[in-house]
Amino acid sequence: MRKTADGTYRYVLVLGAKVNGIQPSRALMHRIEAAAEYAKQYPHVELIASGGQGPDEGMAEARVIARELTARGIDAARIHIEAESTSTYENFLFSRPIWSGESGLTVVTNDFHVRRARLVGRLYFGLSTDALYARTPTATKLKYVVREQLAYVKLFINYMRWKWRP
Repeated sequence: MRKTADGTYRYVLVLGAKVNGIQPSRALMHRIEAAAEYAKQYPHVELIASGGQGPDEGMAEARVIARELTARGIDAARIHIEAESTSTYENFLFSRPIWSGESGLTVVTNDFHVRRARLVGRLYFGLSTDALYARTPTATKLKYVVREQLAYVKLFINYMRWKWRP
């Protein structure tokens, strides 16, 4: 079910993606651009920049997101930073202290990833979500779509372990 964001939720979770040195990849840039446009349209929302720093990245994804959002005119006071996560599940988990108490939030990610990200929010955290569907660069779309299918398998295996743990 495609539920496009409409300003309903207070928090917008911008999921991290690859950083090249200290510059956002094209996939991450599309997420940032979508989040910035949305934040300008809905000035009441607060953004959560989420994503850690991989061994081949010069800066945490969340810090790059925050820097680029402020460069696009978004007030830094509206941006929360979660810079430890390394997966979609951890994006939600480590951002939970920020959005705690909310029944839902808006997720910003590339179009191929929205469905699974929203599923993580619902299954593990009981959240209602809507989304901003950032464009996926054409040159990398096939790779991401294949990888996403494998991630679904992992998601359901982990969920079953989590759900049935003693």
